Amino acid sequence: MDLILGQVHNIPLIVANGYSNTSWEDYLNGANVVLAPCIEPHCEIECMTLYPDFTSKQNLDTYSLSEEERQHISIDAGTDKLVNDMINEYPVPKICPYRASDITSEQQPTNTTVEYFPLAFGFNEHYLFNTNPTKVSFNRNVMYVNQMCLPKKSKDFSDLLPGRGETYGFRFGEELEYRRIYSSVYYAITMMKGGWDCNRHYEILSSGTMPYFDDLENAGSFMLVHLPKTLLLEARAIIGVRRDHMKIDHRQFNLTQYRLLLHRVLYYTKYRLTTRKLAEYILKTIHYPRSINHSVLLIAHQVPDYMKELMLHGFTQIFGSSLHVYNSPRYLYSYPKHKQWTFNNTKEYYAEELYGFGYGYALSLRKYAKLHERDKRDLTNETVVENIKNNRYTLIIFGSILRSNHLFPLVARHYYKSRIVVIDGEDKLKSIKRSEYARLASYFLREIPDKCGDFT
Repeated sequence: MDLILGQVHNIPLIVANGYSNTSWEDYLNGANVVLAPCIEPHCEIECMTLYPDFTSKQNLDTYSLSEEERQHISIDAGTDKLVNDMINEYPVPKICPYRASDITSEQQPTNTTVEYFPLAFGFNEHYLFNTNPTKVSFNRNVMYVNQMCLPKKSKDFSDLLPGRGETYGFRFGEELEYRRIYSSVYYAITMMKGGWDCNRHYEILSSGTMPYFDDLENAGSFMLVHLPKTLLLEARAIIGVRRDHMKIDHRQFNLTQYRLLLHRVLYYTKYRLTTRKLAEYILKTIHYPRSINHSVLLIAHQVPDYMKELMLHGFTQIFGSSLHVYNSPRYLYSYPKHKQWTFNNTKEYYAEELYGFGYGYALSLRKYAKLHERDKRDLTNETVVENIKNNRYTLIIFGSILRSNHLFPLVARHYYKSRIVVIDGEDKLKSIKRSEYARLASYFLREIPDKCGDFT
């Protein structure tokens, strides 16, 4: 049978073959809660059947799996070498000459070099559809694997066209409908926006759809290195796909090839592109030790900023109450129940306009509201300065170094480079300050052109 997945308030819920599961227990810190009713058509996602479930069948030993079914099982079982190699391969840093930012140096390159580590937006893992435990016989072993949901497709290309605002009929508070439309298509167009890395890529991927990425082959060597570019290019090149007409010739289209590519792309997405996985990548890159009593400071700011919000989400998933957020943005944590969730109301309440309608980040840390209140109460300017001077933190993260950096000189005087992370999610921007920050901290940069002089 086909799987039916429901999703309520971004908490995955499977309803298939009598099985149900939620991650609700820890959602609101033990509060007395129930699942809210869903409103159609946002209650279910119908999934492709990638291989049979023999939980209630008697012919497990006699059924012969097709080659496609075997490959799908291998992906879900975590034994597909192609996708596993991609997941385990981390990008190398971009190495550039150090350029002193002091104006008296005449900004000349020196023999010293600095490193810039590639970073990507990623997405909140709660957008992923849940998996369905499936009993299979594979390589002479009977086992359960978690079958991913590949949403069934009913349209060739999405009508949502980047750069053409008239095709986006969505408004504030309509994120579920926006994602539902993406889920229903074989391909959704995406492309470079303000930078090569763009939140749209991850909205498409986390909706269970294949991005059709215009000009992807022209992205630089250090651009989009966290995306599975080879798989995306192969999916774009499947015979029968007509970008010019926004159609698929299904007489030529290799559906088996598409399903396997989509499965590998979504599996990769789950294990490399969530905010948690990208935060783990940062920690592995700087060789941050696991076996210590963590006390991590993340320096934020109040203006909506995709990169800062998404990395704050990822580090919160890892460190929980051991993460202390200075100047934490309220729109990630709370909203009054008596106020309508509208553009004007939220702008008035937060004193900030939620960029992109807040899609992908607003209220994403609602279950950590108590930590937000703790940090708002305890992390005064004076307290943070004293804590930095007394080395109270095991790691300090600047969530948006070019927008909030007033504490950097103090931090650099009291902490080793390996214990300072700076995150830079800006679009195309040239700043010589980057070189100085990269000399004193581990620098993670979203947009890295091939030429060092184009961004430093």
